[in-house]
Amino acid sequence: MPQIVSNMVDAYVFRRVNARLQFLLLLRCPDRPLGNTWHSLHTKIEPGETAVIAAQGAMERETGLTPLETFSVDYVNQFYDHHSDSIILAPVLAFAVQPRAVVTLGEDLCDSAWCEREEATARLLWPGQRWAVRHIDAILGLASEDSEFFLIS
Repeated sequence: MPQIVSNMVDAYVFRRVNARLQFLLLLRCPDRPLGNTWHSLHTKIEPGETAVIAAQGAMERETGLTPLETFSVDYVNQFYDHHSDSIILAPVLAFAVQPRAVVTLGEDLCDSAWCEREEATARLLWPGQRWAVRHIDAILGLASEDSEFFLIS
């Protein structure tokens, strides 16, 4: 019987440019697991660590970026991991960065792209990732008046 595990966190980095959100997508190197696929940040939460701290650490390691604001986006990504026979529940966070922030790629990554919602959802492989981008755009986009309710810091 699969076990239910919540030791992962998903994080989406975005910037506001010309009254639109642009999401940072990261391309995995061809020789790495899931090579040549586009992703957001996905990392393990270590014992004693919060989801926010784990995601911020992954963001700094994988992109060299520091968040201006951190949001909980009221969504939990769920998927089945056949290697561990587990159902993974990963809270989803969003990090706003400066519009001209410079990305420094981590060693598992070979490219990055800033994409608006439609391009981002076209590049992402998994439905949960595509749904998260649409959801973040809807609740944190400039047309939303309620974004402050999702602000953590």
